[in-house]
Amino acid sequence: MVDRRGGKLYHGASDVAGEVGHTSIDSTGRRCKCGNYGCLEAYASGPATADRAREALAGGEDSLLIAMVDGKLEDLTAQHVYDASKRGDSVAGEVVRETARFIGTGIANLLNIFNPDVVVLAGGVAQAGEELFGPVRAEVRRRAFKPAVDACRIVPGALGGSAGVVGAVATFLAQHPAEA
Repeated sequence: MVDRRGGKLYHGASDVAGEVGHTSIDSTGRRCKCGNYGCLEAYASGPATADRAREALAGGEDSLLIAMVDGKLEDLTAQHVYDASKRGDSVAGEVVRETARFIGTGIANLLNIFNPDVVVLAGGVAQAGEELFGPVRAEVRRRAFKPAVDACRIVPGALGGSAGVVGAVATFLAQHPAEA
């Protein structure tokens, strides 16, 4: 998170501020890599989206997803899910709608707590396009306070998969200006 007034990254008291993916959206939900249950990341990250698609396919539903990975469901990625949804696949479409609900819930919580003017979604999610962003924005409108929604734009990050690396470098340079 960036403090608008000073333009500086906000790190928090112990340098873990901004771990939005590890906010709980379901207190009894899926186990996350961090050890907690119900983290946003356990539902809406790229790997979690692919996992939920595999689970949806376990019932034998017909889907473009199976052909897209030549039947090797272990090769399924979130990008496959987004692409199949854009092509009208019903299984993929439902997974994308669920993902949008999870992300929208997380963003609504942020809007209600911090009231930001911009939320940037980075990583693989940013590549999903309006197929995901439209429903995310709708879920945010449904859940967050209207003045917060009206003041905030939800946009894809421009850095794609390299956002984390760029952020880490920027943080290092800000903390060690003499070494830059």
